[in-house]
Amino acid sequence: MTELGVERRMPTVDDQYGRKFFQATAFVLAGYESSSGEWGDSDRKDIAALREFYPELSHWGDLAIGSAFGSFSQDVLEVSWADWMLEKRDEIFLNYCCWVQTRGAWSLGLNEVILGSVSREWKHAIGKIQQ
Repeated sequence: MTELGVERRMPTVDDQYGRKFFQATAFVLAGYESSSGEWGDSDRKDIAALREFYPELSHWGDLAIGSAFGSFSQDVLEVSWADWMLEKRDEIFLNYCCWVQTRGAWSLGLNEVILGSVSREWKHAIGKIQQ
């Protein structure tokens, strides 16, 4: 249990990009992890940008990346699609993915302090920092 009373579910680590740490099944059903989904051309372009900025999620299909980003946009930023975040990497997105995967649903809006508290977990898991 964490300080917020939420149970942690820690995945294993596979490679330097966190391909096993970050599991698509936090956002899509098992069996759909690499699914392309039914996105329009504009959405696919956005998802390609996300894949470039977040190599930790490069093994996810378009459905999982788009679903995760859409959920992040709604849960954290309270918009349907945070298109302004498609211009550069912002680790708050990975922090959100880590939170959902290890603790479950996020309902605290734009709380960068609490979301930031999990960055150490995924960075340590993929070897970006030492314990």
